[in-house]
Order: sequence, then structure tokens, then C-alpha cells
Amino acid sequence: HTAYSFDFLYADKLTPKRVSDVLSNWSGDEAEGWPAWAFSNHDAPRAVSRWASDDDRDAASRAYLMLLLSLRGNIFMYQGEELGLPQGQVPFDRLLDPEAIANWPKTLGRDGARTPFPWSAVADQAGFSSVEPWLPVDDVQRMLAVDSQHGDEASFLAFTRSCLSIRKAEAALRLGGLSIRTSGEAVLVFERIVNDRVIVCAFNLSADVVEVDALNRDTAILLESAPGVAAAMGQGCFVGYGAVWYME
Repeated sequence: HTAYSFDFLYADKLTPKRVSDVLSNWSGDEAEGWPAWAFSNHDAPRAVSRWASDDDRDAASRAYLMLLLSLRGNIFMYQGEELGLPQGQVPFDRLLDPEAIANWPKTLGRDGARTPFPWSAVADQAGFSSVEPWLPVDDVQRMLAVDSQHGDEASFLAFTRSCLSIRKAEAALRLGGLSIRTSGEAVLVFERIVNDRVIVCAFNLSADVVEVDALNRDTAILLESAPGVAAAMGQGCFVGYGAVWYME
């Protein structure tokens, strides 16, 4: 009883306007139904590789994850998003997807989103299987394996757990209404609201530092995409691919 949205899955660029236009299709009326969101899946190249450069991958992945988990509706996290995986690289002679083969090298294709999940950085086949898998293990993904991130509080996996923990604890993020505050060239800000509890979700969807209204020093920060993002916003600077959840 939900509507699975393709609005982000095939978008080659993520902008505040794109997000606000998609969200504006849902008024929040009780009789309207309930949306469901995904940024990546087995039929679409991984979002971070579609929307950001390799140099910005970690920061962008964190911002995109916070954005996904801020949306009103059911959230579908594709396998590997919790690790910050980019699109896997598959040599032409190992491609199996007819679409990827036909369009090579013009598109990222679908095989790169279907490479073996990396459980171990050192095990054969990255711990995915004991035999040669259908698609090859990607070396970049291998270095982001579960065992290399587990127990590291600075890892992407730990960040994902923090995001999910806050969403689980905050009814405003899970069930609240959504109201757009700002939808500019780079900055997107919206509120998630339930009863009298308001959580502000702010994102810089560009790689550039952007000037913004400074956060009040008494603002309660729930989560920032990286240490120092909220402090910089307190000085009126929003770092590239920064994201913050806060309460005023």
C-alpha cells in the first residue's frame, strides 16, 4: 500500500529544485497514500556515482544518505549504501547486462550496481562466495568492506547506524509532515514536523562552500554529515555536500 517512486532513480543530477519538485507532488493529505523512496537499486547506477565526482564521494554519500532518511515515506536503502559504495567497475569483457553492453561506454550501466557485496577486505571474493561470482569484485568496494568498517566510529557504516538510530527515535522524521523552507541553487532546507516537534533538515547539494544564514549558537544539533559542518554553519558557511539535522 505504497507508491514506489522512480523520480530519483534515473536522475542524472540531484538539485534542490529536483527534490522540491518531486516532494511537492505529495501534499500530505491523509487520504493521499504513502510514498516510498529509493536513490539506487539493481536497475539504476549507484546514486553517488551519478550525482557526484569520485573526489567528493564520501562527503556526497553522507549527504545523500541523510537526505534519503529525511524524506517523508518508506525508505529503501539499496545494499551497499550503508557502506558508502560507489558504482562498481566491471571490465567490458565481464559485462553481462545487455543494456550495459549495448551502450558501453556511454552509460554507467546496471552491472556496476550488481557487483558482489564486500563482506571482507581480505577474503577471496571479498567474502561474498567461495567460488567465482557472476560479476567480479570491485577493488574500491573491497576496501569499504564490512569488516574494515565495523568497530570504526569514524566509518561510513557507523555514520549509517547513527542516521538510522535517530530516524527510529524521532517520530517527526518517520511520520511527520514535510514543509520546504529553502530550495536554491545549491541549498535545500525543509522541516519535518509532528505535533510541536520540528526537525530542520539542511543540505548543500553542491561541492562548493555556500554562504547561508548563520545558525543560532543555541541550535540543538541532532546530526551532521561530518565533524565541523554545523560549526561552519554557525559562521554562515555551508561546506560542500554538508548536511545537518537540527532543532531550533
